[in-house]
Amino acid sequence: MNFNELADLTFSNELVTIRRYHENDFEELNQIFDPEYFTWFFTNYTHCQEFVAEKQADYAQQKLIMYVIIDNKTSRIIGTSSLYEISFRHKRLEMGSSWLAKAYHGSQYNAVAKHLLIDGLINQCGFNRIQWKTDALNAKSHAAMTKLGFVYEGTLHRHAVTYTGRVRDSLVFAVTDQTWHEVSKIIQARILAKQSRL
Repeated sequence: MNFNELADLTFSNELVTIRRYHENDFEELNQIFDPEYFTWFFTNYTHCQEFVAEKQADYAQQKLIMYVIIDNKTSRIIGTSSLYEISFRHKRLEMGSSWLAKAYHGSQYNAVAKHLLIDGLINQCGFNRIQWKTDALNAKSHAAMTKLGFVYEGTLHRHAVTYTGRVRDSLVFAVTDQTWHEVSKIIQARILAKQSRL
């Protein structure tokens, strides 16, 4: 597998479809964009165009693939997720820059999308490792990673500079081909719990 082949993949189940962002997706993405999503991001995006332009510039250099998440019930885009730090030789990558429209917050869709994408990357694409990094001060993200069963591997101290100039520590979470079976069961249980509350 190479970068273009990965970028052209579509992942789909009953609830969602995940595919690469295209230029004609902008209007739908812009409709659900909210600057509040990016409090913990490295860039303080004030407009959707800034977010998309940065991701597409990285895509042009084969550094990043931005996917859109589509609700199959409405055929509308409800969020995004990106892959970067992709190594085909070492069969690893990082996932992040993920957000969902406010109407979907607290629903099962975040867990459903992550499960679908991780399962495809490991079982279909053959990756051995998927990792996430989050700001050590972002308690909400830390809790979400833990609830989904991702394994905390440690802290990168003074790892990055935020858009405010604060030097942040980053927490590293990961899933591997060897841990995915158990993590998958945790995510699936969380999806069922979310669905039962609807």
